[in-house]
Amino acid sequence: MSSLIDNCNRNGEIEGAVFDGEHENEPLIFAEVFVKETNMTVVTEIDGSFKLSLKPGRYSLLFSFIGYKSIEIKSIEVSSSSTIKLNQILNALKIESSISEVSLISKVK
Repeated sequence: MSSLIDNCNRNGEIEGAVFDGEHENEPLIFAEVFVKETNMTVVTEIDGSFKLSLKPGRYSLLFSFIGYKSIEIKSIEVSSSSTIKLNQILNALKIESSISEVSLISKVK
């Protein structure tokens, strides 16, 4: 009976990597992976990898990187003593520009 309780109390893991969708899926170094339910944030390594150890339950992860569109993955079910593999590709934000007519008024002295 105690081994069953021990297994239920063990953390599960989510591991994976974050890649750059703009540059041939190169790893994104220092991208953030935020776990909403715990307020925990991890930062990706030089190879874009990350690893989270979480209690069994359902979680939402927010992947973000400066200048890139953030992506939220909801309802990830973490089980005791299991590992979930989760890779994510982030794309750069698109900057919309429009050129409008500008009137310049100069003051004659």
